[in-house]
Amino acid sequence: MRLQVAKDTGFCWGVKRALDIALKNAKSKYKVYTYGPLIHNASVVETLKIKGIEPFTNKKRVSFPTILVIRAHGISPAVRKKLSVRGYNIVDATCPHVKKSQKMAQAYADRGYQIMIAGDKKHAEVISLLGYSDNKKYPYRAIVISSIKEAQQLLKNKLHLLNKKICILAQSTFQPHLYQEIVNIIKTKIPSDIEFVVLNTICQAPARRQTAVKDLAKQVSAMVVVGDSQSANTTNLTLLARSMKIPTFQVASADELPMKKLKQYYTIGICTGTSTPDWVIKEVVEKLASEPRLPAAGRHIS
Repeated sequence: MRLQVAKDTGFCWGVKRALDIALKNAKSKYKVYTYGPLIHNASVVETLKIKGIEPFTNKKRVSFPTILVIRAHGISPAVRKKLSVRGYNIVDATCPHVKKSQKMAQAYADRGYQIMIAGDKKHAEVISLLGYSDNKKYPYRAIVISSIKEAQQLLKNKLHLLNKKICILAQSTFQPHLYQEIVNIIKTKIPSDIEFVVLNTICQAPARRQTAVKDLAKQVSAMVVVGDSQSANTTNLTLLARSMKIPTFQVASADELPMKKLKQYYTIGICTGTSTPDWVIKEVVEKLASEPRLPAAGRHIS
């Protein structure tokens, strides 16, 4: 048996940037919190706690002055204002790609466009984008579409909720093919007098990971996806691999590897989400390589 590790693994630049910002502020004389988990990876969150950086919740009693690092997914303007009023020293670690999407959503909302967001309604990035997507001068509220079914239902039952000017953008980690399908459905179903603007806001880092999974799936008999279950882009990799009818196992750490099941496969592919740290990847590879029936040939990681 062989291991094939995707060439593009570990943190994307936006995640690495957020982590660097948090660690730099850990040297401050003030207590440092992150607004929610800095990134969606429990291992990283625990590492930050060891260095004195904890996720902030409204239930925590904090002493001032306090540094509050905004997570990579960003926050809404209303939340930012509320935190500023309460006296937090805000350090913004929002991913620049997400920040660009926020500015685009706000710019089109200010011009009277109704904003549509293709993404997970509960994801922190989508919640932050919603905060930039409504302008009180205009009556039409922003809409989140998570699936093809939701797009079809919207156009079938809720056309009366649509403005004459619509702008759609996507969560940065949304699956590109799914975004395109949703866009195509809307384009073909909305009345011809509706202006429909499509923005390309999908980040290329997770998109490249998805391309790598498609390529790797053709070369292996099973896939291990390394990343936290809360990570949207990691989960997308798992769903993509499974859609290709290949046995796929998502693990957050080496301890979660189903070794008995993996022994039956000749070649195992390994890919990761953009918030998976190198030390976790290395532990997974080393555990698989230590299995006598899983020689480490074909690896791309040291």
